[in-house]
Amino acid sequence: MYKKSVRLVLTFFVLMSFWLVLSQNLQPASLLIGAFFSFLVALLSYDFFIKPDEGMRGRAIRTIWLLLVYVFVLLYEMFLASIDVVYRVITMDINPEVVMIKTDIKSDLGIVLLANSITLTPGTITIDIEGDHLYVHWLYARTTNFGHAAELIKGRLEHWLGRIFI
Repeated sequence: MYKKSVRLVLTFFVLMSFWLVLSQNLQPASLLIGAFFSFLVALLSYDFFIKPDEGMRGRAIRTIWLLLVYVFVLLYEMFLASIDVVYRVITMDINPEVVMIKTDIKSDLGIVLLANSITLTPGTITIDIEGDHLYVHWLYARTTNFGHAAELIKGRLEHWLGRIFI
């Protein structure tokens, strides 16, 4: 029971931190809403983020740290992709393609996070997931080569998620 409480509290603090960063609002009503939903989501999902055997060890802190780093990597990738999409829209230089990419991540949650991160990055949308393969619609396909397309689309996202979901 004690370990579950620690995992729940750590997950709550990570979620509440994201709420504060994203909302940028310290009004009491916003803090109360953020705390309520952070607690509710933490209650439902703390097993996904902190495994039962790592709630009392240093790996939990490492996982939380890597998740925070991942958020900043994702925001950076989204920024770069936004600039590219603006350029493509202005110049009408597009080459849409659906490509299949393979991921090395074995965790279902890690694969879903990768797929959603790819979708959040402007210019790409994950259409389907089949095992460890993702089908991605790419606004400007630089290549249809399986391996090269995967590296261009996944970029650093898979690297960081792979460190989290080992």
